[in-house]
Amino acid sequence: MEATAKDVIKLRELTGAGPLDCKKALTEAKTFDEAIKLLEERGAKRAEKVKGQDRETREGLVTSYIHHGGNLGVLLELNCSTDFVARSEDFKTLARELCMQIAGTDPKYVAFSDVPEEVQKEMREAAANDPEVLKRPANKREQIVEGKVKKQLAAQVLLEQPWVKDEKIPVSKLVDDVIRKTGENIVVRRFTRYALGE
Repeated sequence: MEATAKDVIKLRELTGAGPLDCKKALTEAKTFDEAIKLLEERGAKRAEKVKGQDRETREGLVTSYIHHGGNLGVLLELNCSTDFVARSEDFKTLARELCMQIAGTDPKYVAFSDVPEEVQKEMREAAANDPEVLKRPANKREQIVEGKVKKQLAAQVLLEQPWVKDEKIPVSKLVDDVIRKTGENIVVRRFTRYALGE
């Protein structure tokens, strides 16, 4: 596909990718939609690479969200590697979106790794004793139990939840998109949700 200036600008607006990346994707792809997919795949790989680096994430911000009427509030610590990124509009927007997500969905954990082992054990035992699971072949049960536990926990794990504004997108993708744009690892360190009377 030929990369026109209008196409590059449109692709940048849709994906947030740099102009050279957009031009390269457009020349490699046969269609505009294919170029978007190429950029998304490359962005995901870039985000994974950045996450794999052992750079400290001690900068960032602590931010809050108070729901209308003052009956619900969220306090969030979001970390990155430099104060430059912490002051960026993309980072601040991500922090606001995460606060609103937490306020609306009341997750208990940031990631699966934060779920206590005893909670996972109880859920596995309950799923293993489920009559529907017991009907399945013995060699498939463990896989079914793990799938059920992961599905049940997904609603309680912030990064696994579907984003409230677009349920096709998991919250982890929001974070990965900002990682890709900034080139720095971003970590949701912790959060607290306060509801009046709880």
